[in-house]
Amino acid sequence: MCSSRTRARIFLALFFILLGAGCTKGLPPPAPGPEAPAASGPAEDVISAFSLTGNDRTGRKKWVIEGQTANLLAETVLLSPVTAKSFGKVETTLTAARGKFQKQSRDVELKEDVIVVTSDGARLSTDTFFWSADRGMGRTPDWVTITRPGMTTAGKGGIGFPSLKKVKLEKEVTVTLTGAKGKTVITCDGPMEVDYGRHKIRFLKRVVVRDAQGTIHSDRMDVALDPHTNQIRRVTCLGDVVIRQAGRISYADRADYWQPRGDVRLMGHPRIVWVGNPYES
Repeated sequence: MCSSRTRARIFLALFFILLGAGCTKGLPPPAPGPEAPAASGPAEDVISAFSLTGNDRTGRKKWVIEGQTANLLAETVLLSPVTAKSFGKVETTLTAARGKFQKQSRDVELKEDVIVVTSDGARLSTDTFFWSADRGMGRTPDWVTITRPGMTTAGKGGIGFPSLKKVKLEKEVTVTLTGAKGKTVITCDGPMEVDYGRHKIRFLKRVVVRDAQGTIHSDRMDVALDPHTNQIRRVTCLGDVVIRQAGRISYADRADYWQPRGDVRLMGHPRIVWVGNPYES
């Protein structure tokens, strides 16, 4: 059995252990160290999906805009990336790396890798594009390239109405037509107006046509395209017309050129200058 002295020592040891445990319960928790996260501030904006649909007077869907945004409540909604679609006889899909949607006007500004595709086979690419879904109209101040089967158009600055199949490029325009008979390149200082529905193009200011048969220069040029192949069917040149073809240079105030046949009709003080011997075989 334990002596009275030994029992006293055990009792004192247990007493101090219990006393220490009780005091520990009353101590405040240790202060967070440097690795502890700081208290969070105000809640940050959360990236959310954004989708808005517009209908016409009959209730049919007219357009839809989709993207990711950090602020749904702002008047100008920033989207990244962004997709916009317009419905009708010709449907249009627009995509870009980022954009802005104006709630009041319902206009969209697209930037970076802007691609516009229409259901009738056109594709437009540019850096900046302003789109009004309600008016079915888009415009850009930047370089733009438009491709269709057998036809590529490039220029700086433009406006387009996809539902009306109309496009206007402001300046430094180049149109390349490719087909079974080769390539035709038309350039002008601009503007150039295209009516895809009527298969017609109008070029203004220092117009030049180049193909395998020669070149045509004029102040203005109206081109009628074949509706099936997009190849030139007829060209009407107006103002200071100069045609270089097959060893001769022709001058006139107006010229009509039928590319499939290679026929030319000159009007308004026409004259021809031979640059070689016309009787050489």
